Amino acid sequence: MITRNTPEIGYLGQDVFEAFAFHQSVRAGDTLYLSGIAPLRGNLESLELVGEGDIGAQLDFVLDILDRCLQAEGLERRHLVTWTFYTTDIQALSAVIPARLGPWVGAHRPSSTTLEIQGMIHPAQQLEVTAIAMATP
Repeated sequence: MITRNTPEIGYLGQDVFEAFAFHQSVRAGDTLYLSGIAPLRGNLESLELVGEGDIGAQLDFVLDILDRCLQAEGLERRHLVTWTFYTTDIQALSAVIPARLGPWVGAHRPSSTTLEIQGMIHPAQQLEVTAIAMATP
């Protein structure tokens, strides 16, 4: 069974999901796929970047939204299987990851991929994260 969900978690307005034709999460059986989580908030008309020029603040925001997405599906950080970080500045992201990711995820560390890319939806956006989690007892 496949279910699609865009939970109301204080992130993006429903009009953003409609305009870009996606859901925040898709659950296929016990596997949860999370769409790219960006340091953005608001509706199409009022979309704002969180932490402009501060990749650490962008990462903190994205991790908070990831937490909320997991909780909306009845899952926790320990259910993460893998995540992919997309960044426009791999050196800056590499500098803030050690102090944040280990403490955030704890002992249940997922597999991970980090890629540097040319650009994102918002011109000052430096980061976006996708994730896959598995519902397990």
